[in-house]
Amino acid sequence: MNDKPVKVILDTNIWVAFLIGKDVSFVLRNLLIDNSIAIVTTKILQTEVKEVTSRPKFARHFAPEASRKLLAFLQNRCMDYPLGDIPRRCRDPKDDYLLELARVAKADVLITGDKDLTDLRQFGQCRIMTLADFQREFQP
Repeated sequence: MNDKPVKVILDTNIWVAFLIGKDVSFVLRNLLIDNSIAIVTTKILQTEVKEVTSRPKFARHFAPEASRKLLAFLQNRCMDYPLGDIPRRCRDPKDDYLLELARVAKADVLITGDKDLTDLRQFGQCRIMTLADFQREFQP
């Protein structure tokens, strides 16, 4: 039996949906407390989460404190990987860093709602899927 945790990258759109309280909240809460899952991050992802969650359009959905707590979680409780040069690999160049993170971290899964990424379905050993697909496959 493999006791290594499943390394998972959560795209910014998943974190934002979590803060807003969309349907993903229950699934994501369970994922975050599951010891068989290791959340993978990088400074670029943390910066993107900070920038996106500070946009005025989200102010009515969650308090700034929620964003600060999320950033603290990403910085203190997740596996952080530095990235060097980021090659062009995706239709949307803004998503290339996630594919490089998957490569560097040897991630098992990238969870996203971004069609530019989900259309790839796989990058190296990393499977790319929606949160719903991940839940069906990995969580009872």
